[in-house]
Amino acid sequence: MWALALAGVLFAALVFIYVAKTKMPNTSELENPKFEEATIVYSSDGVELDRYFRKNREWVQFEELNPYLIDALIATEDHRYFGHSGIDGPGVMRAIAFFGTRGGASTITQQLALQFFTPLRSSNVFKRIWQKVKEWVIAVEFERRYTKEEIIAMYFNKYDFIYGANGVGAAARVYFGKDQRQLSINESAMLVGMLKNAYYFNPHRFPDRASNRRKTVLSQMRKRGYITAEEYAEQRSQELDMSKFRRKENYNGIAPYFMAELKKYVRNTLADNGITKPGGEAYDLDMDGLRIYTTIDSRYQRHAESAMKKHMTTVQNNFFKEWGSRDPWTYTEEGQSTTARTAILNNAVESSERYQSLRNRYLSAISSEISKNIDDVRLWNTDIIRMLRAESRPQYLDELNERNSISRAQQKKYLEIIDSKYWPRLKKAWYDLEQAVRADFSRKRQMKVYSHNGMVTKTMSPMDSIKYMLNHMQIGSVAMDPRTGHVKSWIGGIDFDHWKYDHVTSNRQAGSTFKPFIYTAALMNGISPCWKVEDIQYTIPANDPNFKLSKSWSPKNARGTFSNEEVTLKDALKSSLNSASVWLITQLGSVDEVISLTESMGIGAGKVPRYPSIVLGTPEVSVLEMTTAYSTFANRGITVKPVFIEHIEDKNGITIFESEVSEHRSIPEDYSYAMVEMLKHAGSSIAWQIKTDYGGKTGTTNDHVDGWFMGITPELVVGTWVGGEYPWIRFTNFNLGQGGVMARPFYVEYMKRIESDRDINFNTEARFTYPGDLDITLDCSQYEQKSPSSEEFDEEFDDPF
Repeated sequence: MWALALAGVLFAALVFIYVAKTKMPNTSELENPKFEEATIVYSSDGVELDRYFRKNREWVQFEELNPYLIDALIATEDHRYFGHSGIDGPGVMRAIAFFGTRGGASTITQQLALQFFTPLRSSNVFKRIWQKVKEWVIAVEFERRYTKEEIIAMYFNKYDFIYGANGVGAAARVYFGKDQRQLSINESAMLVGMLKNAYYFNPHRFPDRASNRRKTVLSQMRKRGYITAEEYAEQRSQELDMSKFRRKENYNGIAPYFMAELKKYVRNTLADNGITKPGGEAYDLDMDGLRIYTTIDSRYQRHAESAMKKHMTTVQNNFFKEWGSRDPWTYTEEGQSTTARTAILNNAVESSERYQSLRNRYLSAISSEISKNIDDVRLWNTDIIRMLRAESRPQYLDELNERNSISRAQQKKYLEIIDSKYWPRLKKAWYDLEQAVRADFSRKRQMKVYSHNGMVTKTMSPMDSIKYMLNHMQIGSVAMDPRTGHVKSWIGGIDFDHWKYDHVTSNRQAGSTFKPFIYTAALMNGISPCWKVEDIQYTIPANDPNFKLSKSWSPKNARGTFSNEEVTLKDALKSSLNSASVWLITQLGSVDEVISLTESMGIGAGKVPRYPSIVLGTPEVSVLEMTTAYSTFANRGITVKPVFIEHIEDKNGITIFESEVSEHRSIPEDYSYAMVEMLKHAGSSIAWQIKTDYGGKTGTTNDHVDGWFMGITPELVVGTWVGGEYPWIRFTNFNLGQGGVMARPFYVEYMKRIESDRDINFNTEARFTYPGDLDITLDCSQYEQKSPSSEEFDEEFDDPF
């Protein structure tokens, strides 16, 4: 008996030693929290733009912890905490005696230990016992290494409160919009209640569960003497204010759209250049503490943000005023369908937290029951809809299988559910959900929605609020130094918190901002800017050997009329006459030269199709590509590849990447200068508002879906697009829907702010470089037009190279 007893003690000791030496988790993160391990992104003027990190955590020392949090934790989770060494003997005995029905035996220290490895979900008794042994050993080791106060601080700092809130410091800001030191008893009780299971007791998704759990914590605080009976009664009856709930996003600084795109760019750049950590591992931007020095200038960026807010407020007010009581989501013109719009709205509804909360209320119980009794079940909305259709039309599932929309195994699972006793209840729950959604999403109430001046409260239904948000006009704008390619500012949308999609890199039809490329190709083929062309309707006939159209093409001008008078090409570009662009492409003989030119100037290969309609601006291109291309004009015909990063350092300050300028000539200098003069003429209507030597071009697409403005100066080129997220979010008249109204005012406001900023000291005296021996007539009063039948005219069309 003594031998067995000693052997048991020895075995237990050996197990403890083994676990302590080999199974201890890495606690260095808690011992030495290093915020500098986040990657920091800097502007070119030395301002921190933002950080990339994996966990949003505000480290809180024990002395800084709210006393209500400490009291609630000890009262609820481990009231003998200060009297044990990591293992609560009475608690263990109680758990064994009552099979865990009267509370678990895990101490605060054991719960901290559990946060360092994934809890085992297994019915195997031996595996569960082994895990409990590991918990005990790690808990004892923690107690040996740290003070009781340090363990409590670690516990609160380590716990994941979901929604990007790691640790109680971040959780207080996410759920209540305040510092944890300002939490009330009630708020502290709710957060401590979440420690049992943050997902199950999520106060945002499951307010009833969270409220009941909060009351349990308050009850334990009263029971253990941390609050009085009167305080308990008062706190228990109060409702929590969750109005300041806001999940944490990574990018809260300036240039959030740029930060999102930069992260992808840096990863690709490091990978493409074979830059890795010393061990060959790829750098993790969220953990490896890089320092990224960008070309973004914080002063330019702030001016761009301010100009955007001012301009887009006007654009949005114009939009709401024009549409009035009409609804873009139901309004149709001849031949239009609303099917796509309905699908987008349905998706927006089902993606909302309001819908998810309703879905959980009506479907969670029956879904859980089905999952417990039928293996490998998936009950997404699409699955339920498929089963409903299959019940009324049995061949439906066979059709889906034949189209490879579902597998044979999925089909069998659907049929198994339909034939089960749970199907009637699932159907009823689904129909009840649909009815509840229709009622809830159509009921008007006070709702907080976005405005350019901050969140505002409006009386509307949830469905109206979804449409209201989707009805917002967006903007994409980028500013670039044409000499270096350095990107100075980046506006990807109106508000990153609500709209993540970046409009600097997305593709949109260019409209008339594409026409200068046609004119450039014409200049390079000897056609003068002063050449006069008739403003009439031109036709490219069907089966023309150069263009190979299946039917004749006779485009109209934007306003649908022609003057039937002669106009110089300079004036035709200023007026965006489609007639002149069509005439030019017929003189060029094909679109090949235009495509080659645009690709050389920075527009992606394959973006410009081989159709003559490109002269009207049909190619879909990005704001960044267009800004790069227009920078070629401003930079004497030399195209410089955009640069976003100056250099990157590792956490030790060693430079691991440095950008190099990549440039090439796309246009001979004299032709480039001629195009600059034409752009100055085209943008002359606003030249008086800008101090710097300037040129520009507006662009508008069919049905006023896209509005563009491209502005060039010798040291800064700015490309801007404005439009709706969807093609039906647009103006219905040309006066408000043209690029000169939708996009150009932003450019003017932006340039005014930059020119007047003494800190920037923008060079307003800079002038476009005159190339010297210019053999192109730009003063049309001095130009003598030759007859198309003369030999001199033919010579003008010779290849300039």
